Amino acid sequence: MIIRERRKELGRVFLDMGKYLFTTIAIGSLVSKDIKLSAVIVALIASAIVLIIGFYTVPKDKEE
Repeated sequence: MIIRERRKELGRVFLDMGKYLFTTIAIGSLVSKDIKLSAVIVALIASAIVLIIGFYTVPKDKEE
């Protein structure tokens, strides 16, 4: 059970990191005057990868 809880917490950390990265990109693109498209694309891809890792790290609920 301890491993399951740790895995769940790690998955939540990855999901939070993905959300924070995406939020930073969105706010930064609104505030900044010169936006580099390549930086936005790389950041969006990184955010998507982190979100996917987080999604697959969180274990599915057991039906008891």
